[in-house]
Amino acid sequence: MKSEVCLTKLSVIDDEALERAALAHSESVLGCEFTDSAKKDLIEYVKGMNNYYGSDVFAIDTSGEELSSGLMTVCSNGDGEITIEDLFVREVARKRGIGRAAIEALASEYPDARAVKLYSLKSAEEFYQRIGFDQISPSTKRCLSLWRKELD
Repeated sequence: MKSEVCLTKLSVIDDEALERAALAHSESVLGCEFTDSAKKDLIEYVKGMNNYYGSDVFAIDTSGEELSSGLMTVCSNGDGEITIEDLFVREVARKRGIGRAAIEALASEYPDARAVKLYSLKSAEEFYQRIGFDQISPSTKRCLSLWRKELD
């Protein structure tokens, strides 16, 4: 099943987008539905990723859904390669092609990018392999596996 997604670059002044994405952030960080400080926590995360790491945080929005289906944090090093630092799809939205569609949507956000790389938990390796990533280095007890994919 292929889902239609839209990436919304989060800004600390975009209350509407932050409200939609707060639940996804709570679920990804805390593993729970929602906390009273969810939006505040998300704002602090966006500030930190933007200012300290120079990364963009995107809400993964799907058509027909009121709340964001997930979050993705991405860094561009300017040499034609982008790095997905974090990709999270809410549990209720999984198995609908949202993660794959979100990765494909990066090409329009970073038109100069020719490749995407990411580090993966062992539990997600099958997913990345299935959607066309090549493993560059396997995971070890101390390190996540490294994956890379050429963009179309």
